[in-house]
Amino acid sequence: MKKQTLLLAVLVLIGFGFTANAQPTNLHKQALVSKAMSTPIPLVTNLVRHLNVKNKPAVEIKSRGDVYGADYSDVIIDNWSGYYVDIYVNGNYRGTCAPYDKRVTWAIPGQNTLYAKAVFDDGSYVYWGPQTTVTGYEYTWKLNPL
Repeated sequence: MKKQTLLLAVLVLIGFGFTANAQPTNLHKQALVSKAMSTPIPLVTNLVRHLNVKNKPAVEIKSRGDVYGADYSDVIIDNWSGYYVDIYVNGNYRGTCAPYDKRVTWAIPGQNTLYAKAVFDDGSYVYWGPQTTVTGYEYTWKLNPL
């Protein structure tokens, strides 16, 4: 009887340990939809990927905060265009989303501005945004073609 009680107590404690580390499910979900625009604007023109400097690695950015807390927003990029699209959050490059693909990125606590930009071989581009996000939401941003 004592062994069964002890085993039950251990199992209950293990169960509480797993539920305490679970990601919160209280994020609100919101859909964002944008249509591509081809009229150049200076803010989007200035969005460029960072180049690597040989023998000088970038400093690690630890701005995401506690990924298991409420102080972040996930942004799901749903690319319906036929272009490779560079994603920018607050002017910082976060990655490239392939044509007809989805990619998840994140936004730091507070209010954030999202842009997406597809650059062509002749130097022209189309872009999506600006879209504004706030902390505590999970956004799905659908990028429609022209």
